[in-house]
Amino acid sequence: MTTGGTDPRRSLGQRISGQYSLYLIRTMAAMLAVFTLMYWLAVIAHSSSVCGRSMREVTEAQWQTGAYLVGEAGISRLPGEDWRPGLLPQWVDGQLYLVRGSGEYAMVFTLSGYASLFVVLTITLVAVELIRLRVLRQQADRISRRALSPISDIVTAARGLSASNLSERISADGAKDELLELTEVLNGMLDRIESAYNAQKQFVSDASHELRTPIAVIQGYADMLGRWGKADPAVRDEAIAAISGETRAMKDLVEQLLFIARHENSPQRYQMDFFDLRELADESLRETRLIAEDHRITAGAMESAIVRGDRSALKQALRVFLDNAVKYTPAGGEITLSCVKEKGWARLTVQDNGIGIDEEDLKRVFDRFYRAANVRGSEVDGHGLGLSIARMIVLAHGGRIEVQSRPGVGSRFHILLRL
Repeated sequence: MTTGGTDPRRSLGQRISGQYSLYLIRTMAAMLAVFTLMYWLAVIAHSSSVCGRSMREVTEAQWQTGAYLVGEAGISRLPGEDWRPGLLPQWVDGQLYLVRGSGEYAMVFTLSGYASLFVVLTITLVAVELIRLRVLRQQADRISRRALSPISDIVTAARGLSASNLSERISADGAKDELLELTEVLNGMLDRIESAYNAQKQFVSDASHELRTPIAVIQGYADMLGRWGKADPAVRDEAIAAISGETRAMKDLVEQLLFIARHENSPQRYQMDFFDLRELADESLRETRLIAEDHRITAGAMESAIVRGDRSALKQALRVFLDNAVKYTPAGGEITLSCVKEKGWARLTVQDNGIGIDEEDLKRVFDRFYRAANVRGSEVDGHGLGLSIARMIVLAHGGRIEVQSRPGVGSRFHILLRL
């Protein structure tokens, strides 16, 4: 089966050559039509001019009812015939004539010689054009193969690509114009594929690393209980508490990984409704005070701000910033949450006076699994996914995140949403 009359077995070069041949045939037909029109217009104009001069040469006394034949030998009287003067040639007794009249008289110009000449010229012209068509068709085959040779290089290079050599790129040597643009587009696509593939590999590697530690802890306590710990109540309780804690940590990590995976494979479908962002901020403040009793949780400027979004998802994002502020602010430190409106935006700000973030780390705090240098290896738990998830949620709502921080002074995170 073919689609749209195109034979899939024909190469692109053959199809281009075929289209070029059709173009040449149409051009030849148009040229023959123009030649025919111009030839006969010239013949008629010449004949009319000769007839006009001949009419002026015949005296009034010579005119009699009938017609005069105009030829190279002069003007000859014709026997009476039913001549019909007109603009176009006419057939009379198997001959082609042009008849020009003046009252009852007519001048007749034979066109048979011109008709024979037209046939000879047309046959010659068609023969020359057919030969030209054959030569140009052969040239078109060679030109199309040479012009499309970069595509063969692209196909060869694309077939050789695999996960092990994604860094290779298609050579643009010999490509021009559209083919050069195609090569650049394909190489750009390969850049994005390589970047996404490397990010995916890094994601899997980081996730495996994060899961390895709790699994090892659980396995260690399980082995200890199996060997001798279950007979010792203190050891048993310690093992149960450790296994329970690590299980919860794994559950949180898996939920975060699933959130990121679902968000990347297909954008989350948020329940978009209008709500007051201040109410969300007040609610989050109350909950934070309950779980962070050793910190001073205060409210800054609070203004009513109606935004459209998924209230649950935005609360999850805000909780990430509040939880981080609690984790990285020593006991007794102050955490302030404010909600204000400015220039068409609603701004939620979480400010703390905690350990802060170094300028170099600040550039990567939203990367997955990234943790600042001053908290790596510390007792502060975390997988480095919270800020990445918060950014996904805020960006999906058409908002943005801003952050300022100084080591030893504290941090300030802002969520900005359109009013």
